[in-house]
Amino acid sequence: MSNKNNKIDAKQFLAMLLQYSRDLHYNHINISVRLNRNPAYTRQVMNIKLKRISKKYGNDERLYAAMTADEGQAFLLLMNKLKEEMFANFSEKITWQTDLLDRNNQEFGYRQIRERDQYNNLEFEINL
Repeated sequence: MSNKNNKIDAKQFLAMLLQYSRDLHYNHINISVRLNRNPAYTRQVMNIKLKRISKKYGNDERLYAAMTADEGQAFLLLMNKLKEEMFANFSEKITWQTDLLDRNNQEFGYRQIRERDQYNNLEFEINL
């Protein structure tokens, strides 16, 4: 086995995800962390799906990225931090400011679909 560290840079990954979804007119980003049920391979897998519901551009749904939850841990921590700031300010949308985006800030909604359960599964959605 390799001891290679494959963790992602959370801010850059979120910036690329938001830029890609905006450029291709996706308006929902679904992030789910689920336990893989294969007994020989017990890891949590994080899937990121893009969904577009539009009369102008058509409906579409596609998988953007799949990785282990360990590799995406920094991304999940960043999303949790942004979510906590949103709830602390009693606002309905998250405003994220960074120089990594072309427009320097992005506003998006957050919706919890599934809270963590006994298998530590989690699912939430970002609405652009």
